[in-house]
Amino acid sequence: MWIEPKELLLPSTFWIAEMYSRYFVLQKRRGHGESRGFGSMLVGTYDSVWNTKPAPYRIVHRTPSSEVSYEIAIGITQDEIAQDWEWLQANLFNVLNEMENEDEVTNFTICKIKSLYTQNNQDETGETADFKVMTSQFRQTFKMPEEERLVNSYSATYIKNKIPRQGQLYISLNHVCFYSYMLGHEIKRIIRFAELEDISRNANTIYLKTTNNMTYNFTLIFNAGEAHLLIEQLNKMAIQQLIQDPESPVVDHDPSNFARLGTKASKKPVLLRDLTARQKSEEFRIYFRLPQTEIIDGKIKANIWTPYSKRFNAGYIYMSPNFFCFRSDVKDLVSVVIPMKTIKSVEKKDDGQQRFDNQIVIITSENVPFMFAQIVAREVLISKITDLLSRIHVPVSRERAKYDISWSKQTALMNTFKTQFSAEIIRNQEEKMVRWEAHFRDFGRGIGMFRTTDVINLIVEGIPDQLRQEIWLIFSGAIHDKEMNPGLYEDLVEKAACIKDCFAHDEIDRDLPRSLPEHPAFQSTDGIGALRRVLQAYALRNPQVGYCQAMNIVSSVFLLFCDEENAFWMLASLCENLLPDYYKDKVVGAQIDQGVLNELVETHLADLHEHLEQLGVIKMISISWFLTIFMSVISYESSLHILDCFFYEGAKIIFMVALQIIEWNRDKLLKCQDDGEAMLVLQNYLEGIYNPDYQVPPSTDKRKMERSQTQTVQTLIHEAYTKFGEELTQQRIEELRNKHRRLTMRQFDIDNEKTIVKAYLQNPYFDRNELHMLLTIIREEKHALKSMQQQQKAQCSLSETPQLLLHQSPTKVPNDPIPCGGGNGRHEAYCVNYEVFHTLFTELTPWRKCVSVDIGEKLFRLTDKKGTGYLDCGQLINALGLVCSGKSMEKLKLLFVLHLPPLLSKAEIERSRRPRPRTKDDAEEAFEAEDFFDDDASESMEALPSPSDHQFDADDYALISATQHLHNLAGISGNTFMDLSRNTPNLSLNSNTSSLAQRNSTFYVDLPTGAFPDLGAARMTPPLGATAGAASATAAAAAAAAADKMLLNVETISNFSQISDLVAATRLDRADSNATDSRSLGSLGYLLDQPDEGASGSHQTIPHLRKENFQLLWRSIIEIMGCVQDEEMRMAYENLLELGNSNIKKEPSLESFTQLNLGGSGDEQPDSNGNPTTPAAEHSSTTRLFVALEEELRQASGKATNSSRDSSSSSTNTSESWHISINQFIATVLTVNSIVEGFQTPIQITEQIEQLQKKRRKCLSTNY
Repeated sequence: MWIEPKELLLPSTFWIAEMYSRYFVLQKRRGHGESRGFGSMLVGTYDSVWNTKPAPYRIVHRTPSSEVSYEIAIGITQDEIAQDWEWLQANLFNVLNEMENEDEVTNFTICKIKSLYTQNNQDETGETADFKVMTSQFRQTFKMPEEERLVNSYSATYIKNKIPRQGQLYISLNHVCFYSYMLGHEIKRIIRFAELEDISRNANTIYLKTTNNMTYNFTLIFNAGEAHLLIEQLNKMAIQQLIQDPESPVVDHDPSNFARLGTKASKKPVLLRDLTARQKSEEFRIYFRLPQTEIIDGKIKANIWTPYSKRFNAGYIYMSPNFFCFRSDVKDLVSVVIPMKTIKSVEKKDDGQQRFDNQIVIITSENVPFMFAQIVAREVLISKITDLLSRIHVPVSRERAKYDISWSKQTALMNTFKTQFSAEIIRNQEEKMVRWEAHFRDFGRGIGMFRTTDVINLIVEGIPDQLRQEIWLIFSGAIHDKEMNPGLYEDLVEKAACIKDCFAHDEIDRDLPRSLPEHPAFQSTDGIGALRRVLQAYALRNPQVGYCQAMNIVSSVFLLFCDEENAFWMLASLCENLLPDYYKDKVVGAQIDQGVLNELVETHLADLHEHLEQLGVIKMISISWFLTIFMSVISYESSLHILDCFFYEGAKIIFMVALQIIEWNRDKLLKCQDDGEAMLVLQNYLEGIYNPDYQVPPSTDKRKMERSQTQTVQTLIHEAYTKFGEELTQQRIEELRNKHRRLTMRQFDIDNEKTIVKAYLQNPYFDRNELHMLLTIIREEKHALKSMQQQQKAQCSLSETPQLLLHQSPTKVPNDPIPCGGGNGRHEAYCVNYEVFHTLFTELTPWRKCVSVDIGEKLFRLTDKKGTGYLDCGQLINALGLVCSGKSMEKLKLLFVLHLPPLLSKAEIERSRRPRPRTKDDAEEAFEAEDFFDDDASESMEALPSPSDHQFDADDYALISATQHLHNLAGISGNTFMDLSRNTPNLSLNSNTSSLAQRNSTFYVDLPTGAFPDLGAARMTPPLGATAGAASATAAAAAAAAADKMLLNVETISNFSQISDLVAATRLDRADSNATDSRSLGSLGYLLDQPDEGASGSHQTIPHLRKENFQLLWRSIIEIMGCVQDEEMRMAYENLLELGNSNIKKEPSLESFTQLNLGGSGDEQPDSNGNPTTPAAEHSSTTRLFVALEEELRQASGKATNSSRDSSSSSTNTSESWHISINQFIATVLTVNSIVEGFQTPIQITEQIEQLQKKRRKCLSTNY
């Protein structure tokens, strides 16, 4: 790529010239692409220590008489740099050779290269060439996909075992990576942000700790603070992504979402600038209570005129697309929020004594002036305001669809259900109202008021009932969301009313009577109806949250003082901005703040913390306190006071009040001996908190009447502000939340692991510690796989890989003791798909040495008996446990079964005879249908039943065989048979258009030869010869007529319930034969359910093994044994071949279905005279029907057909079949000591897991 020409003064000692010309040299970095010699080691060490890391190729311009050279192009690959060299050859070499002055040559070349550089970088991301090289090196070094974007890199020292390693710290969207090269010793470390458990910084050293207790120390001389904040931010994004969508753990970033107007040129990477803007925007929104869509566009130093104090106050102007804000340098001195849509004019003020102060005056639509002075860049500010105003969009209410429901918005319920206050309380309310009116006159009213410490003091004293709606909407930020979404609430209410059978609605209806039941408003249909509409509308607006208990309580309080729509937006602001993640599944936000409170108690009440930790009190109290903002534990009239402060301060007031309550009860809590006693102490104290300024009429509840008053809520809030207000800042809370967000998610994983381990502790393979380690590696591999799947494009996998039709979560099966999905999140988290299973099988088990046959794929298909494409924990434990165990008999039996058809297909056997290296490059070759199936129509994809289709059993096989035989007699083609089968129920034979929708299994495997006879081979062929022409025509016509007649009858037959007798006979014939075929995976899948079953009972039902399959089986054994075959193994192999030869026999073909059924069930007892019973004496109705049809077809076919069938029968009635049984196989193999010892040696899975984790940390490649 062309770059901005750079001067080179140092000699190119580290570069090797590849191509020359008079004015240009193409150079390669010494050591690149070569074996590591001493020179290359020195260059690599130099680059690592001094953080040079240039591109491996470059083009340098130089003139013979000058000592100064210019680097004009760089390349990651040789092909890339060769393209630039060819361009120079074609466009500059001849032109420069004609120039006589070297200065002219240099100036012309530099100008031309600058032009190329500008032209080629017009449409790109704006990244520098050096950063592009760095990104390419990052992806090559750590094998990252193109979608994994690099944020920045820093020169760092990795300290391991007190040995420093100088290298490069790379920070991408989802990983922290480190690379170092020191004198031939290479170090790679890769850490996912989602697995970080602790992040801390001391001076210039950053400390990282992962969930598997690995620690990393990185020392940065420069930019340590920036790197630490960046790691914290990206870790927060990763954990939040896990909370939002556990199935999609990869963080993505759309830089267009954080594009800023008029940004200054910066050399920092674009993504780093975007993330910085993202962090600043989040702080900006939290402080000014703005919608989530607002992105900060910058800030400018300025002073604001405050008319109430008659002076200017210094601070910063902040702007976003929809808001103009100001914040003073002095904390909480003054702040202002002005919606852009209300700005009527912006004027310069250059008169008076301050005409040189760069003043402007902003006038709003309410004719309120805001004066700013000492503006650092007044022209830039005015230009930005003008630009933003030109882009402003004022939403309007759109025409909505009409719904067949009738309802009207409920006004504030306090106006309908008025509380009878005493004269003293009414007088206090009036006095508060007077003070608020005076404040509005001095500081303004509405969104644009001056927000100062005076308003905080007024809120602490209490908000009058008449002003609560207005004040709550402004300081919560709900007013902005409402104005940006006009008409949305009405639309949500009417849509929600039309939803039937909704789980969230059922939950809401159940909790409605428990929503502030002591208030008369919620004992009426008006209050209950309004509350139902608000909750249902929000459940529809935010399906991720839906409905959570405690939302009904806070919403009922909102409805008392706000009208219905305002209450809805208050609830939205509470759930989405003020208390994020509180009301989601597992109330994860409340559990995070529970950890924050625990650490605050440890910090501020150290003597009490250890005692409360032992009692477990913090975990018991915090959830109920936080979710309802104390409304469920403090009286309604007192909690209103806390709620007033909450909308101004946010979660800070919750922590302050909680700390104050715990401190006031310090002595009593220290005396408590158990958690119940401590809870009773806190409960009695909280019930005694009262509000003397807002006393409702006394309750008739005796229990409430007997409460003893403990403290006023005004004193509680005042003391909380006094003791903890200064130390507990919003920044401190966010830091603690980031820390405990990691710890909380880690605790979820630990709890899930404990539950799973407890459920499967009785398994015969793994102990408790091994189960814990296995679950840990499952979780890590699932996250790693999902990261790669989300970032990489779909690629064709190896031909043996099962093909997933639908990537869906496993579904719950009613008969499962522990389901793997469908609502059981604990167990679903540890279900694995094929990719994860194959990785675990390859890395953890000794059978990974098998390369001729993909044993892992076979085992997955065998274990996945439901065809879901997933294995639950129990299936995975049994599969891996058996392979890693020392149960030689069971392992040999399993290996035998894994080489049976349909697990081992004919196509795979054919491929094994033409072996080729199995590499990941094979995945790029798309597999064709003929790789799995022959040209025979009977073995096409459409002819195959689902291997785990519960509808396809022995009965179905018998029915298919019977129907197919009739078709063969009639001369119907295989395609015609497929058409018939589509109309036959329970045959699992689907057309091309419907197979994807109707099949229950994920995988389709080919059935071996013999599963179905060749549908076309038995077609009736007329005899050759001139004299047979008429007979041929007559026979063909008769056959066609009979076939048409038979088509109707076959469809009728398939629906007869009396067909069971024929089915039973066919099933018996199938079971009694020594066939070497298994018709479906379901007939093999029982093996893992009975891992300890002896050989005597189960071997009888396992099909025999054909010669081709046996040869692959023996090759697999040799590979498992390390590709070593001793004399005993050779002898055993020869013995098994001889046994197979001795099993060769002639098998009679099935002449007709009447013959099939004449044999009966095989279990008949002799009659009273001792004669064997025969079904020929008395046919069942179905059998007689088949006899009649067969006879009819015989007559229609004629003599020519009979002679053709006779000749066909003579060639197929006697067929040789080489096979061995599992008893023969195991009995012979057990005589080989080396095989027995190898299969009896158990594998310590903990060691294998530790090695795999080490590979992942060191970014070592895996060969599978």
